[in-house]
Amino acid sequence: MCRRILAMTLAFLLMGVSLPARPAGSAVLGVVTQASAAHYNAANVSTGASVYDGDRLSTESEGLLQFRAPSALVYLPGLSGVTLHGLANGTQAELRNGSLVFSTSRAAAMEVLADEAFIRPAADGPTIAQITVLGPKELIITARRGALQFSYHNETEKIAEGTSCRILLDPTAAAGLPFPEKKRHDPIKDDKKFKIVVIVLVGWLTEWAVHEALESPDRP
Repeated sequence: MCRRILAMTLAFLLMGVSLPARPAGSAVLGVVTQASAAHYNAANVSTGASVYDGDRLSTESEGLLQFRAPSALVYLPGLSGVTLHGLANGTQAELRNGSLVFSTSRAAAMEVLADEAFIRPAADGPTIAQITVLGPKELIITARRGALQFSYHNETEKIAEGTSCRILLDPTAAAGLPFPEKKRHDPIKDDKKFKIVVIVLVGWLTEWAVHEALESPDRP
């Protein structure tokens, strides 16, 4: 009798519990290879966690996280967040806040979406880039190694290797917003869709970018 009552009680309790489940056929996008003060969806994340389409990765102020896809590496410094999606031949990282650094040798292997703008390697070959969301409609993109292709609302611009750019999206609509002056060269793009201003190339601020990012993401 006691066992029957216990079984019935557990059954009623479990009726209100929603168990996490992966959609049938979900593919693994990659694996977390380094994590500290980092989160995977709503939970803490540790090294070795598998990442699926639609998963969110984020870091606390002193955190860091490194994600490895089949042909790309993604690094998040502190106070950064991305949502990952699978592409036909690679991975898309939707940068919600903060910064990310990616490394790849295949143009189709990596794409970053930030405030409706798309950033991709311009061609096959070693590419290392950093993208930072400064605020609404404002980005900084640095092409550390290899050129990048920047696209926004069907307009495209190439960002040359070794160039760091500050980008204001929809500058006409944001004409009243401040765009502080910095040491820079002449603008390489200035129209109604976006404004790109070349600024001084800055050095990498993370140890990962000094040694890990320069290694091929295609290595075993």
